[in-house]
Amino acid sequence: MSKDETLSTTSTSTITDENNKSSSKVITEENADFETAISATGFGLFNLILVAVSIPSILASQLETSSLSYVFPVARCDLDISLEARGLLNAIVYTGMITSCFMWGSFIDVFGRRKILVFTHIGGAFFVLITTFAPNFYVLLVSKFLGGFTVNGFSMALTPYLSEFHGTQYRASVPIIIGLLFSIANLCLPLLAWSVLPLDINFGIFGSFEFHAWNLFLFVTTFPTLIAGVLFFLMPESPKYLMSKGNNEDALQVYRKIFKLNKRQPKENFPFKSLIDDKQIFQKKYGVREAWQQISPLFSLKYAGSLTIVCLLQLFLMMSINSLRLWLPEIFQVINDYEQDHNKTISFCEMLGTIKPTTDEESDTCSMNFDNSSVYINSLYVALCAIIGCVIIAIFINKIGKKTILISLGLIGGITVAAIYFTPNSSTALGLICVYLMCIGISLDTLIAATVDLFPTSLRGSALSVSFMFGRIGSVLGNLILPILIQAGCAPTFFTLAGFVIGCIILSVFIPNTEHKALG
Repeated sequence: MSKDETLSTTSTSTITDENNKSSSKVITEENADFETAISATGFGLFNLILVAVSIPSILASQLETSSLSYVFPVARCDLDISLEARGLLNAIVYTGMITSCFMWGSFIDVFGRRKILVFTHIGGAFFVLITTFAPNFYVLLVSKFLGGFTVNGFSMALTPYLSEFHGTQYRASVPIIIGLLFSIANLCLPLLAWSVLPLDINFGIFGSFEFHAWNLFLFVTTFPTLIAGVLFFLMPESPKYLMSKGNNEDALQVYRKIFKLNKRQPKENFPFKSLIDDKQIFQKKYGVREAWQQISPLFSLKYAGSLTIVCLLQLFLMMSINSLRLWLPEIFQVINDYEQDHNKTISFCEMLGTIKPTTDEESDTCSMNFDNSSVYINSLYVALCAIIGCVIIAIFINKIGKKTILISLGLIGGITVAAIYFTPNSSTALGLICVYLMCIGISLDTLIAATVDLFPTSLRGSALSVSFMFGRIGSVLGNLILPILIQAGCAPTFFTLAGFVIGCIILSVFIPNTEHKALG
């Protein structure tokens, strides 16, 4: 083959005859950039392995942030805490996430995605174990704070890690797939709770410590975190990250391994023997000064506008979804108790008005109803609705566009959450809650996909961490405000949530268009 016939950087790795019966390896002389190299690896077995490895990680994240919301309805007498204290426990996880955002964001960009994924999963499992055997409210509060501190590390590292194994054709779908896996985790959570929490378990260990079914439930949630840590230890580092560090030979080996798995060909057939110089990160030592040097370009004129929009969107979207989502088991328990105790039908808002603190003011006693299958069934409906929505959007995101999705689903979400106030019964309210949480959940996944496209590799982890920090702030504020709103009445609760969504719609109009943008 003459020199002018040599394949360019966009060539395929083989020349096949017209009968597709034979092939010969062709290596290009030109250097490949990230998009060209990752596209040459194709999509196949390796990508499916990535998704499989992510499942226990996503389940661990969801369990850390949501497990107590299922514990409260059955353990409120054991814990003896008020509505406000329950809101604080829900919020403290996100407070831990907020305090670690800048640290993990810098660590992800400096030390690599894979190392952070392994370290934070192992650390997270340790703090879940402390939560399981917490002897009082204050230990529980501290352990959930530290759990949120560590879970934020692998939550932030996962999106850039997965995105940097995909080219432009598939990258926009990655956060949607992550959202789908979160929805599946939401499906697993009530199933796990339903299988463990109704058990009649009550025995003493470690002296005076009483072990209940809810302690067993929390103990079981340790295993996905440990499993995820081991699996990521066996996975390679992101090739895009390796290139940005100047480790092109290591990146080339990763590309060849992916090519071998996806194409079912020898790794020597990978069509490129060298990569372009894409070094973006220089870091001989790490400290506060180096961390600031790493993230300071985010606040330059080039990126400040985009960063402001995605941060505010994260704030309002997370405030909209997590304030209600984490209180659903409690709300469903109120509905369950009312419908069992009364034969008449009343509106959803009238039922919500019967929510009580831990102790009955008249008898000074605490009672729990373990005949609460409807709590878990209703939670399953919410999770199934979110899964269906994620599947549909994953298929059409590139055709519809991220900006259009954000605006359209914001409108639908705002209308449905406001309409909950007018619902005549619990069934209608459940349907509207399902649609509302589905719309906001998909909007969050779409926003993450846009954020990945808006910032270069050297700033992507930091940009995601800053935006996630604002999202966590929204979650904290939402969980502190919602108990107050619930006790104030149904109208303040759902109209306030609608107001948050209206803010999201306005901000979505100004988000830059990132459709089919190459990864920087």
